[in-house]
Amino acid sequence: MAATHEPKQQIDYIDGAWSVPAHQLPGTLDDPNTGEVRQHQVATDAAEVERALAAAHTLHADGSWEAAGTEARIALLDRLADGLDARSAEIGFEDAMGNGNPLRIATQMARYLGPRVRSARDQLLEVGTGTDLDGSGRPVRLLRRPLGPAAVLAPWNAPTFVGVAKLASALAAGCPVILKPSEWAPAGCQIVAEVLAQAVDDLDLPPAVFQLVHGAAAVGAQVVGDPRIRAVSFTGGGAGGRAVAAAAAPHFAALQLELGGHNPAVVLQDADISVTAAALVDGMTKLNGQWCEAPGKVIVHESRHDELVDALLDELRSRTVGHCMDDATDVGPIAHSSHRDHLTGRINDLVARGGKALTVNELPDLSGWFLAPTLVVGTAAEDSTAELFGPVMSVHASSSDDSSIAAATGPETGLAGFVFGADVDRALGAAARIPAGEVRVNGCKLADLADGSEQTFWNSAGMGGHGPTDMVRFFQGSQVVGLDDPALPI
Repeated sequence: MAATHEPKQQIDYIDGAWSVPAHQLPGTLDDPNTGEVRQHQVATDAAEVERALAAAHTLHADGSWEAAGTEARIALLDRLADGLDARSAEIGFEDAMGNGNPLRIATQMARYLGPRVRSARDQLLEVGTGTDLDGSGRPVRLLRRPLGPAAVLAPWNAPTFVGVAKLASALAAGCPVILKPSEWAPAGCQIVAEVLAQAVDDLDLPPAVFQLVHGAAAVGAQVVGDPRIRAVSFTGGGAGGRAVAAAAAPHFAALQLELGGHNPAVVLQDADISVTAAALVDGMTKLNGQWCEAPGKVIVHESRHDELVDALLDELRSRTVGHCMDDATDVGPIAHSSHRDHLTGRINDLVARGGKALTVNELPDLSGWFLAPTLVVGTAAEDSTAELFGPVMSVHASSSDDSSIAAATGPETGLAGFVFGADVDRALGAAARIPAGEVRVNGCKLADLADGSEQTFWNSAGMGGHGPTDMVRFFQGSQVVGLDDPALPI
């Protein structure tokens, strides 16, 4: 089965004009199903990046975009949401080809883009741009003002959804935004740029409200390291997060870093093994396991270990590994060859520590970046410390439920966790002992647990968090303006 679309051309959008990036990078964007090269990665020239930075700075400094007020922002967000709704099928295709996710899943996620933008609009209406404070008759106002030009650096695993979520929040806050998609999966964000450029033109808004540049680490470093950028939102790996933090630190830009983690799953002695196995396999194969909150390290009471492993393998037998465009596919190829090699290295490391890699799925007769969903058993929990980020889990026996909970904390724990147990109150108590921003009981779903959910990125999982108003508020600063009171004692 072959892709039915030509590769989406990567084009910069800077200060209201489209231009082809000047530099071709060594890396290639391949069909993950076949390994066939589709196009080269490209990078925006440093002078063009500078032009984008200058345009964003000028727009913020002159105050015209902030002064346009919430009505202009809402109009832009509504146009963006409607445009994304209309092009969800196209975005789904591009994201599937960019990261190997089954097309039906990638398209389903693309359908959430419009609602996510409308959510940012609603957050803006809730947070607002200011409120009057009680000054005992004196005018005192708390203002919510855009911090300034914002940089959004999107990942490759959910390239368009994450990019849009951050972008919409920054636009809602009133920040001029420079978006740099991942060099591994830029096409979905390219479509977003087309929709936004048309909306900016139709609404006669300042062109530097939104800009798009392309490239790898060098372009990201130029954008993030510029003192005119006042807010940076990045989703990616730990090494990339540290580089972003180091580049932004000299000018104290606000940072929101979601860096993933090695998410633990604690299986208590009283757990329903059938429910547990179904949920864990769903979690380890969802988005081909390439999602930041996927379960990676399973710690189970020793009396249930073998039963759980057998149930996990039975669940995996029901999953089909195949071409990402095939409707029958449950698990597609890994996003790119280097990540497949990374995952293979992680598995081999656990095996070298005494583990055994178990697989039951047949791979398709294709030359792409396929990896059979894998369970690694037989190692101690402390041997599994690094995020896997693919259809792989390590399973470890523990002598007691308390020791399982203790073993759930590791050097890369902090984003998400899971607990399985029949006694719900006890399982909820165990979940509250795991230092992570979101801990689910008896399931591995992707959507928020409930309206109003908030989560902090704990430990090495990053900086900042997610919540009903956190995303818009991150891009805003608070300012109090008012008439001083001469009667104050000091």
